[in-house]
Amino acid sequence: MTTKFKSALCAAALLTGSAALAVTPIGNVNVDVDLDAIQNAKAANYWTDIADDLENEIVARLASQIEEQGASVSVDIDEVSLANTFESTFGWEESYLIGDVSVSNLQDNSDHDFYTLKVSFQQAQAFFPEGVDFNKLTSDSPYYYESMIDAFANNVVEKLQ
Repeated sequence: MTTKFKSALCAAALLTGSAALAVTPIGNVNVDVDLDAIQNAKAANYWTDIADDLENEIVARLASQIEEQGASVSVDIDEVSLANTFESTFGWEESYLIGDVSVSNLQDNSDHDFYTLKVSFQQAQAFFPEGVDFNKLTSDSPYYYESMIDAFANNVVEKLQ
């Protein structure tokens, strides 16, 4: 029985060690949005701070992974999706935030990734404060904005841990 316990303990230690190695050290985060590309002035005005807010949220969630020589994370938000989401007439189920995410690490050539991330309103609901009445929610609600930012940042960070 002692041998089995030692084997299990060694296996657990190896798995824990591998998980720790999988965490990507982050050197910088940059979020870009070309607000001039949004043809709808009302939508462009609503999303004005999204680049800074999303960047700050990602950095806050990655604080324990920040290292000077870490990977660069770049997010390019799809301006068309911002306008369409703000003016959606299809209902909340058609509301989403899309962006291309790129991770590059000059110190580790194997640590590169590129993907398109699409976060829906349905996914963002998990980040709404308790008690929000979704029937009274509008696309210009601060709850909607903050929850979409939180859901997007959370998805980016999960891939880096």
